[in-house]
Amino acid sequence: MRKVVVLKVSLALALSFGLLSQASAGNASARGMRQAGQSQDVSVAHAPALLFMQRRGMTGARRFAPRRIAERNRRFLYTIKASYPQVVAAKDAKALQFNRAVKDLITEEVNAFKKDFPEPDPETPAEVRENSFDAAYTVDYSGPDLISVSFGISTYFAGAAHPNHHTIVLNYDLNAGRTLKLSDLFKPRSNYMQAISAYTIAALKKKLGPDPDTEWIERGAGPDSENYKNWNITRRGLSVTFDPYQVASYAEGQHVIVIPYTALRNVINPDGPLGPLAKQGQR
Repeated sequence: MRKVVVLKVSLALALSFGLLSQASAGNASARGMRQAGQSQDVSVAHAPALLFMQRRGMTGARRFAPRRIAERNRRFLYTIKASYPQVVAAKDAKALQFNRAVKDLITEEVNAFKKDFPEPDPETPAEVRENSFDAAYTVDYSGPDLISVSFGISTYFAGAAHPNHHTIVLNYDLNAGRTLKLSDLFKPRSNYMQAISAYTIAALKKKLGPDPDTEWIERGAGPDSENYKNWNITRRGLSVTFDPYQVASYAEGQHVIVIPYTALRNVINPDGPLGPLAKQGQR
């Protein structure tokens, strides 16, 4: 019975972060109740990876498989569980470069978590003494020339009131063999940041209504490139992720806004990486 209750709480958290649809949550809950006898018991406080969905297998014409990093340190009392995508049977140089880039990205995050770890404090209560790093990924887009990946990362440090959640992304240009910058998608000297910000602020106010903290939203989603470091290419539009505290309180979770390409048609560079997708969206 406890396992079923934990599953329901975990699904509720995923819903609150906007990472799982009502239908998906219902299906997951039903599966979890049927399999409760076989499931492992999970503590919500120390299993933040449940807040992030992971998509595997075919995306477009390219196939991905998860690779994992797992580590447990008994001296410093931490566990690491991370997964990242790798193009299956990657033989060409472009795919191999992507595989290295995404592996380096998540490895850097893992190493940052492990850096200068303090000795455990024996006075910290046993139930909150364990530290953890959890990361799961989503392949948001995979096309002939582009791959876009987002990582949901949760870290918990001993004695903290709750885990911390943040996002990192990789938007990779296979032809150029490099990570894309947001500016690479738009016409030179266009006011693209203002266009992105205006749409996003309006969408967040509607989503967080009826009485949103306007000042918080406008500060966290204003036309500053630092506010828009977590962006991904999707077929539907440009997806922007705002982590907890950026545009609203921790309790309100993570917020994802997808800006349709039609809303950015005046600033998208038709000859840039986003050009073909933007044209498809205008049909």
